[in-house]
Amino acid sequence: MPKILDGRLAGVGSDVPADSEELARQQAVKQIEARRRFKISTAAGRGTVLLMVLAMAALALAGCGSPRPGAFSPAGARIAAQQLARSGAVSVIVFVSDHGHSAMATAGTAPPAAGQRFRIGSVTKTFTATLVLQLVDQKRIGLDDPVGRYLPGVIPAGGTITIRELLQHTSGLADFTDFPSWMDQAERSPSIRPIDALRLAASHPLVFAPGSQWEYSSTNYIALGLVIEKVTGHPFGQELRQRILTPLALSRTELATTRRLPDLHDPGTNPNLGWAAGVIVSDARDLARFFSALLSGHLVSRASLAKMTRTVPGSLGVFSEDGLGIFATSLPCGRFWGHPGRILNYATLVAASGNGAHIKVISVRGPLGQLSTDESALLCPALAPGLFVPN
Repeated sequence: MPKILDGRLAGVGSDVPADSEELARQQAVKQIEARRRFKISTAAGRGTVLLMVLAMAALALAGCGSPRPGAFSPAGARIAAQQLARSGAVSVIVFVSDHGHSAMATAGTAPPAAGQRFRIGSVTKTFTATLVLQLVDQKRIGLDDPVGRYLPGVIPAGGTITIRELLQHTSGLADFTDFPSWMDQAERSPSIRPIDALRLAASHPLVFAPGSQWEYSSTNYIALGLVIEKVTGHPFGQELRQRILTPLALSRTELATTRRLPDLHDPGTNPNLGWAAGVIVSDARDLARFFSALLSGHLVSRASLAKMTRTVPGSLGVFSEDGLGIFATSLPCGRFWGHPGRILNYATLVAASGNGAHIKVISVRGPLGQLSTDESALLCPALAPGLFVPN
């Protein structure tokens, strides 16, 4: 496996000249208003939560308008972490890797260790999508194949919903997390299995005709996890380890298989609910390494990466476009790729440059509904004068 995070990789740059600050602000305001409220799955948490934009979006450390594209000051990580703590986060981890350099900062009323692992919630979906695209590269799955070819009889509309539509949240399948009574019972059940969540959602009418609209649904990624198992004949967790975790030496990353983990101080959650849609546990450095490997073409073919990054409108936090398991947004200081996630009281966000050289990871814990820091301001410091220190 070639080196992935090293000084040879270029960072994200700024396309906005210094004299266009007002235009940049106007563009950002329009984007913020357009995504003021959004739906994000709690995966194995309880139901679907409507939040203001996630307070922890990506930490972009003094990148906009800097003399060197993607340049950052290590002090910016500390300032971003402190800002998030002041916004209400109990625990904050901020990490950036760029041009072979990295910065890490922690904050909060109970600041974690720099290497503390955390639940990444729906960022799990990017791992699942990567596995699917690897199988596409091997010609074992077709993106335009109907899901019913792999899971016959499970989804009534399985003959019309494609693998691509599952990946891109255009399938029309209901989100199983939208049924709180069922979720409460399933969360406590020792016998619940991922296919039960899919069957529940599939028993309800489609929200829209497949391919006609976009709506985020964790059900899509439960179905994809089951497709991976059907095609490979192996458990999803085994494929995850063999295809991604071991090759990239992601020793701090795992698919949770038990309700509680010894290094996480939380009440735990049923791992069979979120499963391939939301129960991976990781740390900031591992997440940065994974996204760098993916976006730099080390995990899927260039052809598959091009398909993953072909987007449709789909708003999720700071992101305004949805690819196949990875989201994108264009801001005045650059274009960012990544995914947000939430589970229990953890919120995670990864944002990266298009070549995977400049990676930002933030994890926060706390009363997320009270956090109000704007993602765009953290991604583009020029929109929040005084928040970040100069290079």
